[in-house]
Amino acid sequence: MSLLDFKTLEPYEYSPLSPAKRVFRLVQLLPPKPSIIPGTFGTISIRLLEADIDAGVRYDALSYSWNVPAGQSEPNQQIIIETDDDSRKLYIFPALENALFHLVSQKITDRIFIDQISINQKDNNEKSHQVSLMQDIYMNSARTLVWLGPATRASDRYFDVVRDICSEGVLCRVMGPRVSQFMHVFDAVMDPTLPVDEEQREDRDDLLDLIARYGDRFPLRGFADVLDQNWFNRLWIIQEACLAPSVMFMCGKKSLCFDCFRSSALFYSIYNTHWVRNLDKAVPQRVLREREALFGKMGGLNRIFQERKAIHQTMKRRGLHYLILKYNVNHHLKKIGASMEQDRIFGLLGLAADDDAVKRRVRVDYNDKVIQIYSEIAEILLQESIDILLFNQHPKRTQGLPSWAPDWAMDLSIPVGYVALEEPTSNAGGPVAEAPIRVEGEEPQLHIKGILVDEIQEVGQRLHQAESETQVYEQIDYRSAKLFFDEVSLFARGAVATSQSRDLSLSAAAVELGMQLRLCDSGLSYRHFTRSLGAVAGIERLQALHRAIHTLGARLIRSDETIESYHITRIYRTIGIVPWYWQPMSEMESLRTCALNPVLAGKIAGQGIRDFVLDMAGLCVASARVWYASKVLTLRRRFGRIKLRPSPESVEKVGLNADVSLSPDMSVFTSNMLKNRGRKLYRTTAGYVGLGPENMRAGDSVVIFRGGTTPHVLRKLDGRSQENKFEYAGEAYCDGFMDGEIFRHETKREEAFVLV
Repeated sequence: MSLLDFKTLEPYEYSPLSPAKRVFRLVQLLPPKPSIIPGTFGTISIRLLEADIDAGVRYDALSYSWNVPAGQSEPNQQIIIETDDDSRKLYIFPALENALFHLVSQKITDRIFIDQISINQKDNNEKSHQVSLMQDIYMNSARTLVWLGPATRASDRYFDVVRDICSEGVLCRVMGPRVSQFMHVFDAVMDPTLPVDEEQREDRDDLLDLIARYGDRFPLRGFADVLDQNWFNRLWIIQEACLAPSVMFMCGKKSLCFDCFRSSALFYSIYNTHWVRNLDKAVPQRVLREREALFGKMGGLNRIFQERKAIHQTMKRRGLHYLILKYNVNHHLKKIGASMEQDRIFGLLGLAADDDAVKRRVRVDYNDKVIQIYSEIAEILLQESIDILLFNQHPKRTQGLPSWAPDWAMDLSIPVGYVALEEPTSNAGGPVAEAPIRVEGEEPQLHIKGILVDEIQEVGQRLHQAESETQVYEQIDYRSAKLFFDEVSLFARGAVATSQSRDLSLSAAAVELGMQLRLCDSGLSYRHFTRSLGAVAGIERLQALHRAIHTLGARLIRSDETIESYHITRIYRTIGIVPWYWQPMSEMESLRTCALNPVLAGKIAGQGIRDFVLDMAGLCVASARVWYASKVLTLRRRFGRIKLRPSPESVEKVGLNADVSLSPDMSVFTSNMLKNRGRKLYRTTAGYVGLGPENMRAGDSVVIFRGGTTPHVLRKLDGRSQENKFEYAGEAYCDGFMDGEIFRHETKREEAFVLV
């Protein structure tokens, strides 16, 4: 078909699908129409077939990333749809066209569900109906064909090496029949001296043999190239790859089954852990960053492993409430992608349990705006848990949302008061009861019951920060930590009187110390160490960790001040000595000296010039030496080789206790501090202290809602018409009110709050 003939084709018009039936469309690939330009691909040609989900039709489903270029909203690649009467044209995006050419070349052409073609993308009513059937469409398919995209030289090598590893059969054995003892075998691989039985010894030795033969051959760059494909970071692909009975991954001309992909990730985890355990010398940071980055890139692959296991093995699907949090709260990982923000909810329906109450209440309607969808789902989820409010984080990306409705399109973190998505560390709102909420009004307002703790009177200035340039792992900024600790001491000292009135059995020093240690990280480390080590030993350990970080931060700040003081423009002021040649003789004395003894005048001038030159040279050398030393240290820290396990001697050399600084406890403490990034201290009118969001200010209210796990910060709206109406500001920590103490307070009463 010539280019002229194609232009004369009429656009394809979809025949409507009955919303009362469980029907969908399948694509049949036909031989492409030849191109008028020799050596180039022709034009994709297809036929559309209508099928009933319950009719037992055999078909495949194609999963791919749309990869819509920035700024492009309409598809621009032409394909031909053959009908009984004539040929029509349809436009698709380039990524799908590449996938279809690959399927044709592999002779995979008969009955394929392809969402971009099978669903009329311009009909929101049809799209809403088909999305509600998506779970059954993928579950009834024979397999899902995953098109990752074009290959790279490194990705081809990855596919070849993984195929060789899997052909050994070792990984299939330890993941299959002997999976129950895998963790003990894994430990034995890392430490061959551990006792093992006959089967475990066989698995251990075979895995060690695989590491010896394939470890150095494993293509890290190729694995990264594959995992960097956009497909792994798209929300829809989770159910597309998890619901079907089997999955085939295709990248260029190479392909692997799902189990082989899973085996490659398992092999890398075993091999890399073994490599780290046996690392006895410093290595370049780029090597460590490259290896560590691969674990972050495996997030998409791990999601598929977990959901396929829940659907096909354990048969324990989770509710939609959990799934929305799991796949929309990215924490420190890359945000999972979605072409339409509505799909952050609709794209998860197929994964939820069939009897899930939340799933049954969700309305799938692409005619609704994102604001309406997110508000509706927030109301539904709040009926399940008040803590959905904790995901109202700032700044929101979707404009116009109520302050109480989370914006699932933005980067979201696990709340500070949670260890994981379902593991709160406190219980400020008491036992979970029926959610005391309701939503009213055209502009939805949340009516919720809670107890006002107090009004914020003062907000601190310091906050925790992470190092701007990390080596391998993210680290706390010790300078900001030291300054934050100093401000904590001031706030704790000011609140001692109020705390003593609540618990007269404690001395002022004990109260102040406890506050200081809790306010450092919202009480997370205090709770951890006192529970694991006991009250006395836990506080002593936390004190030692606190002291080590404060000492290191103080040393770094002093180093910065020393470097700054050696700046050439500040050395005179730092030393505080004015050179004699900056204090010239009086005018009359100068004239007299020049007139009576010109030789002496010349000697004085020469001496002054000589001393000035020598002083300037000395200043420049001193300044340059300090500047050079600071840059060398910076570059060495950024690019130099490092040891994963520093020696105790190197730590003690800088004045720190190695038993404290190198202990696993230090990692716990600094991790909890990192969770509190961007949080500030506050003091209330009554003297209560805590931490809250960076955007809070004096006049905000600290409130505890019944059934919630943490306190919250609310901001009262100005004006008479806004009386008793609040905006949600964020999650808070309030010292002394984290475990239901508010309900034992004689002067506190429950009241209604209206959030807009």
